[in-house]
Amino acid sequence: MPLISIKVEDLEKLVGRSLTLEEIIEYITMLKGEYEGMEEEYLIYEATHDRPDLFSCEGLARSIRGLAEIELGLPRFNVNESKVDVIVGNVYYRPYIACGLIRNVRLDEEAVRQLMQLQEKLHTTYCRNRRKASIGLYDYDTIEPPIRYLLMPIEKVRFRPLEWSKEASAKEILTKHPKGIEYGHIIANYEEVPLLVDSTGQVLSMPPIINSEETKVTEETKNIFVDVTGVDRRLVENVLKIIVTSIAERSEGKEIYKVSIHYDKDVVLTPDLSIERMDLNTSYVNDNLGLNLSTEEVIHLLLKMRLGATHKGEDLIGVMIPAYRIDILHPIDLVEDIAMAYGYDKLEPAIPEEHYTIGREHPLEVFSKAVREIMCGLGFQEIASYMLTSKILQTVYMRLPEEGKMVEIENPISDRFTVVRRWLIPDLLMSIYQSRGSGYPIMIFEVGDVAWIDEKEENRVKEDRRLAAAIASTETTLVDGLVKLNALIRTLGLSVRYEPVKHRSFIEGRCGKVLVEGREVGIIGEVHPEVLNNFKIEVPVVAFEISLGALLNIYREKMGM
Repeated sequence: MPLISIKVEDLEKLVGRSLTLEEIIEYITMLKGEYEGMEEEYLIYEATHDRPDLFSCEGLARSIRGLAEIELGLPRFNVNESKVDVIVGNVYYRPYIACGLIRNVRLDEEAVRQLMQLQEKLHTTYCRNRRKASIGLYDYDTIEPPIRYLLMPIEKVRFRPLEWSKEASAKEILTKHPKGIEYGHIIANYEEVPLLVDSTGQVLSMPPIINSEETKVTEETKNIFVDVTGVDRRLVENVLKIIVTSIAERSEGKEIYKVSIHYDKDVVLTPDLSIERMDLNTSYVNDNLGLNLSTEEVIHLLLKMRLGATHKGEDLIGVMIPAYRIDILHPIDLVEDIAMAYGYDKLEPAIPEEHYTIGREHPLEVFSKAVREIMCGLGFQEIASYMLTSKILQTVYMRLPEEGKMVEIENPISDRFTVVRRWLIPDLLMSIYQSRGSGYPIMIFEVGDVAWIDEKEENRVKEDRRLAAAIASTETTLVDGLVKLNALIRTLGLSVRYEPVKHRSFIEGRCGKVLVEGREVGIIGEVHPEVLNNFKIEVPVVAFEISLGALLNIYREKMGM
């Protein structure tokens, strides 16, 4: 989760009153954050990924004003339309842009640091290290609208990037500037690079890499222009909502101005700070939290979380959600907010009266773990292979016909992974081949799932948990496998016997079906020379494979479970 650093003095200024360290920690905890400690004058806390509005001091202060009941309900922003136009060209590989303008901001050194921190935390989380979206902040008074968002041949681009004293070409910026080195790979394969340019031809930025030095936000900046560009329109617009509403916390009148984005066949006003509406029943809240809150109490808790709430009749509440709360998607998210405002520490744990289960390890997993321990005790080493495998490996290499009831992948990305395995022994043989340089004997086993087509099943697929083991050495015979399998079954307190069976993967007369307590559970045998040749194995191999699902049922019956 992102680590956020803030100055307590700055937080107190935004909240509107002094706060003790204990109060700040309590509020951060109520908001699902974690206090990490103090580093000199900075307080460090961890914010959850689903609350990007808390990635800076501004958003935290806004939430604390609600929890402390300094301000209740929806934050009020003064939203107007501006006369700023952004003309969008054919930026085909990062086609979307959203912009906003915040006027009459008051900035100091710490405020600028908070804006940069918010920008970077959003970059590394929601924007996926700028691959999906990137953010630019500019001193609006250095810009002459309209602004164009376009592609320009890389060899024609020159401007002065942030923190540099002279102009540089785009190629120099991508290879020498720290941000170019870090993020240049995002646009390195294109001959044209994205630019934001004002009406005078001044370069504002080269998204998603770097802004220009001339438009940099400083402590003297009074009006801030914001752009978010990227490949996901919804993400671009959501990130803009978070940025502009956070900056507006430092604006005297919380003045946010919409910008007209001119696409080829469409004009969009951004940011869209419309209020989302959702209905919530008091009974739904109480059922989920195990409380007996009144509708008035629920409304008050929603107001503390900076949500709007009105009583619509009986136990129905109309909830209004501010645009920056992009994490609220379902009524259960509102219940979580109510629990936070109520205080998780006040909730008393209790087992539900109905519709509940107590989790425990599945009996098959417990049994599989016990079998693994026995196999290790018998001198085997465990391997783990993929459940997806090659059809040829499962059939042709094992001297079996290809037309089998196998679960096949419709669009496999590799010839190695075309089907779901229907037995484990082929994977053991491949592992023996790959381990041939380690010397013999090789004794390996695997506990894993297999599957095959079965029209009787609801999803037309039958699954089974299997144990397979193989022994490879110059002197290996069927007897070696029988000794180990006998030891396993008898350790479980069961009886085992064998009956001859023919199987194309094994030598005829050296293969048998495994019967535990009289029921067939698997097969054992010496692997056929042709199979060994297919796998390029030069020593004899004995292998067995049994169904642990069937074996568990027999074991439970035997033990009266």
